[in-house]
Amino acid sequence: MNRQQFQRFIDRDQHCPHCGTTDDTLVPNHRANRGHGGHKAGNQPANIIVLCADINGAIESNADWASLAREYGWKLRRHEDPLTTPFFDMAHGGWWTLDNDYGRKRAI
Repeated sequence: MNRQQFQRFIDRDQHCPHCGTTDDTLVPNHRANRGHGGHKAGNQPANIIVLCADINGAIESNADWASLAREYGWKLRRHEDPLTTPFFDMAHGGWWTLDNDYGRKRAI
């Protein structure tokens, strides 16, 4: 992912959905795992949200945080579709869906 593409995610999401930070600790998070070697669909905009580095690291290293991430749609199970599965924005409230045109809209 290049810097220009990452900036589009920042422009869309604007903050970490957990803590609300807008600083330079934001990193891209693949909601559905791409698998070994990566999968082209894994880089679709609906599959990526920005999280702060602390939460992203916690999700990857702690089972309780990983479970919370699945509950809030920050991480998806194999059968879940990033285009139709909403995620919860704890920082600003509400459930949101993403599209592959870098759009975001309130789901519920």
